[in-house]
This record gives sequence, C-alpha cells and structure tokens, in this order.
Amino acid sequence: MAARRLLIVMLVLLGISSVIAIVVPEPNRDDPPAEESATGATGVTGVTGSEGATGETGATGETGAAGTTGATGKNDQAPAAVPGVVNRTVSLDSKRPVRIDAKPGSRMILTVESKSGSEVEVEGLGLAGFADPFAPAVFDIVFPGKPGTFKVLAPGEKPAATITTRG
Repeated sequence: MAARRLLIVMLVLLGISSVIAIVVPEPNRDDPPAEESATGATGVTGVTGSEGATGETGATGETGAAGTTGATGKNDQAPAAVPGVVNRTVSLDSKRPVRIDAKPGSRMILTVESKSGSEVEVEGLGLAGFADPFAPAVFDIVFPGKPGTFKVLAPGEKPAATITTRG
C-alpha cells in the first residue's frame, strides 16, 4: 500500500515537472555570456572574434563616439544621442579649470578624462567615479531644479571644471 502511494506521488511529480519543462521557454543559446560583451556610456561594443551557433565569426558592434576634449570645455561636435541632453568632456590634466553653464533641472552627460588614474568627484551632487587613460569617468547628471555651483575635481586637487546652473 505504501509503495503504491509512493508510486502515485512520483508520477504526479513527474507530470508536474513535464508540464513545467513544456511551458518554460528554452534559453537562447546565441546570446554571448555577460563577460564577453561590454556596454559603453554612449554606445555598445560588440563581441569581436567570437563564434556563434553557426561557427562563423560575428561582426563588431556599434561603438559610441567620443567628443571634443581639452581645456576649452566646448560642446561635443557629435550631436547628443538623446534630444535635449548636453554632452561635455573635461580633463583632470588641463591647466585651467573649465567653466560650464547649465540650466537647473537639465540633463548632462559629463565625461572626465585623466592621463593618470584618479578618483573623480562632482561636489554638491554626491557623484564619484574613477578615470584613467583607458576609461574616462562618465556621469549622467540631472541637475537640481534650483541654481547652484558644482565642482568637478580629483580629491585634494584644484577643480578641473566648475558647472554653474542658472535660471
């Protein structure tokens, strides 16, 4: 009698697991593992030299554009990826601080470059990152709705840029 109950329970469990196996979709095996792809701040870099399910080497993905750098702090020459979003690039190595004007409540993608590895802070906004010769610090900033001044600097150093928001 106990053996019969055990057999019934096992058959019920087998039936449930079969239904689950049919209902749950099979994972897509063509997707690369997470460690093989990278997402940039303004674009996507695809996997190079990897083989897909067909055994053929895939194409390189789209790479985001970099903007103008240097002490001028001018707007990037490439148009913003999103309408209404300003892209700015500053360098921690510039001799003179860059002055950047923005509107309260506006959005800015700020890229901070450094020839040597350094922490980067945007004082007053609670933002911090790391910039080195191979990867700049990138901040997606939405400024507060009221006017203010925000300094971009390496800890203990003079500001590389000062962002001022005015109505």
